[in-house]
Amino acid sequence: MIPAALAELVRSLARDVLTSRGLDPAALPATVTVRRPRDPGHGDYMTNVALQIGNRAGVAPREFAGDLAQALALRSEVRSAEVAGPGFLNLRLAAQAQGAIVAQVLADGAGFGALQGRPTPGLAGLEEPPSVPAAQYAHARLAALARHAAELKISWAGAQLELLEHEREGELIRMLGEFPRIVAAAVAAQTAELHELRRLARYLEQLSDAYHRFEGSCRLLPMGDEPPGPRHAARLALCHATRQVLANGLGVLGLSAPEQM
Repeated sequence: MIPAALAELVRSLARDVLTSRGLDPAALPATVTVRRPRDPGHGDYMTNVALQIGNRAGVAPREFAGDLAQALALRSEVRSAEVAGPGFLNLRLAAQAQGAIVAQVLADGAGFGALQGRPTPGLAGLEEPPSVPAAQYAHARLAALARHAAELKISWAGAQLELLEHEREGELIRMLGEFPRIVAAAVAAQTAELHELRRLARYLEQLSDAYHRFEGSCRLLPMGDEPPGPRHAARLALCHATRQVLANGLGVLGLSAPEQM
């Protein structure tokens, strides 16, 4: 579940809570913000929608957040919803919802992010696009991993993505889910402002770092005589999705996605 879909779920349930309490749904903001917290210990995502709604609807924000947390906790996509501070909500996704992000990347392929991995006219016109060698290196490393997996006849097709439950897997998956928002911001201005392109380049660097932490913590291929199992296939699917997003992001910047380095 990418952040945009999670935000829409939160908004829908917030409307239900307002209606059930006899409060005016007009207090609901047009856009609900869902973002990753700076401290991963606070959850996968957080939202301040209760603070936006509370006083406008005539209810204490923390009280409204509690009602919304109960509604969210009943959803299969949400593993937990906890109230924090004056009315923030910290959310943790269920494994199947995290796996859905990977599935969406794999299904959309070069179309994930809505740019088909190609630069828009505005971005293509830049004389000096931001350089992202870390992302290019990570892409080449992932391409080499895919070749090795093919030699071992290991495929990610039909992978059980709900097996991706490791902390580093979750961190990487949530980074993938941020890509559409980052790309949308980068191309929102017709002039393709340089600071937004640098933001996209910085995202690709952070995604590369998240991949390397995942690679360092989770064994991707079997060792020795170990037979390949469902978890290997799931991790290969995550690797393929990461490679795809790196390629798409590099394409937006007009940069190559090397197969070897």
